[in-house]
Amino acid sequence: MSKRLNRIFENSKRVVIDNNDKFVIMSDCHRGNGNNYDNFINNKNIFEAALNHYYKEGFTYIELGDGDEMWEVKNYGDIVREHLDTFMLLKKFNEKDRLIMIYGNHDKCKKKEEILRRYFYKYYDGITKKEEDLLNNLVVYESLILNYKDYDIFMIHGHQIDLLNNDLWLFSRFLVRYVWKFFEHVGIKDPTSAAKNYRVSNKVEKRMKKWSIKNNKILIAGHTHRPIFPKVGQGLYFNDGSCIHPNGITCLEIRYGRITLVRWKYCVGANNLIYVGREIIEGSEAIAKFFNSEMKM
Repeated sequence: MSKRLNRIFENSKRVVIDNNDKFVIMSDCHRGNGNNYDNFINNKNIFEAALNHYYKEGFTYIELGDGDEMWEVKNYGDIVREHLDTFMLLKKFNEKDRLIMIYGNHDKCKKKEEILRRYFYKYYDGITKKEEDLLNNLVVYESLILNYKDYDIFMIHGHQIDLLNNDLWLFSRFLVRYVWKFFEHVGIKDPTSAAKNYRVSNKVEKRMKKWSIKNNKILIAGHTHRPIFPKVGQGLYFNDGSCIHPNGITCLEIRYGRITLVRWKYCVGANNLIYVGREIIEGSEAIAKFFNSEMKM
């Protein structure tokens, strides 16, 4: 598994950043087709409120895999049609060259240009009665490196070191599409899923933490749906969590050379008015602090 991560690291897209750059990292939205199995529906308004904030504040949006639920949904066009307002927000980021997408196991198909061209480059506008531009010329990567000063911040979805969700992904997709999604609807969780099985997620996270310390690289992933923000001196592995938590969505922010774990959720304000609010879970810690701390296995 270590060799696989080394290979992915060497072939990663690289972006040089400085203290003027701002990034928000989200993953595991699992946008579906709007039916009862669509896990994105519950937090859709929270997600769009967060994205509107980040767009206005000049952030680049990094979607770290499993943005779309392409295992359960057969017709990918249904995802865009159901969540067109969300995709129109993503379009705004893309038009400003502030959208970077990484594929995960559930949307691995997006690594193929033919899939992007067929389902995501255009959309059908019911008013103009013709196809309009959506995420034109989008390229979806397997991984990303943000180079900050002398430091490399390595980003992957995280399924690459999970046998069932990488090497055997077609078999796993079959099980999810035709077996486990129906059991999940009655409360029985998929035992092979890193997001739903603590034993599997612990194994995946242990491997990523070990690699990050051995190679002295900050490693940011999703996949397990568990937000992780290590204390300085206790590791270099971060996880942005997911956008389908029952109490909101979690994400990581990078700005001014600092990294922060954030939650967006529904809050109750004055006069019992409900609004979408942002709260800091962990941070903000300077990136350099993590690298310059003595790391122990």
